[in-house]
Formats: sequence, structure tokens, C-alpha cells
Amino acid sequence: MVRKALLSVAVVLVAIWATGKAQETEQSGGGALTLEEQAVQYKATVLLVLANRATSLPAESEPAVAVVVEEATQQLDACAAGLKVHQQLWQYKVCGSAVLQQGLNALSALQAANGASASV
Repeated sequence: MVRKALLSVAVVLVAIWATGKAQETEQSGGGALTLEEQAVQYKATVLLVLANRATSLPAESEPAVAVVVEEATQQLDACAAGLKVHQQLWQYKVCGSAVLQQGLNALSALQAANGASASV
């Protein structure tokens, strides 16, 4: 019982310390990425996930995959335009997550249409 209580207290203290450290870094500008840099990084991550998912598709699906990736790129650019207006990274990531989900769904539909085995 005492160990559980100590563990809980330790977890809370570590969480408080980590939050304080994060706030210090934000306030001091400790090499933190700008909103635009974070958006570029997130866009690259989304496109990388889609590219990795597309590797499980047969070669004849390549034109359709290119369309899915191009559409995702355009949608992520639209998300980035919203970031410039609202200056809220979380809104960009919500938008980007929706784009990622749409892209994964489109690739899964292509895979099902080609009769390939799913590997999500």
C-alpha cells in the first residue's frame, strides 16, 4: 500500500517537473521549432506514413497511389494556410490527422480492390 502511494507521488512529481521544464524551454526559446517548421515536419510525417502504407500495394496501383498522395499534399497545404491564420498548431494537427486518415482509407480501398492482403 505504501509503495503504491509512493509511486503515485513520484509520478505526479515527475509530471510536474516535466511540465515546468517544457514551459522553461518555451519561454527561453531553447531551440524550439517555429509553427511553420513544425507544420513542415508534420506534413513530412503524414506523407511518409502514406508512402510506407503504399508499399504494400501492387505496382499497377501506382497511378492511383500518386493521386492519393497528391490530394493529401494539397489538403495538408490547405491545413497549413489555416495555421497561418489561426496560429494554433493543434488545429493544424487535427486537420492533418483527418488528411492522414482519409489517405489511409483510400489506400486500404485500393488494396481491397486489388485483392491484396491488408497490412495496416
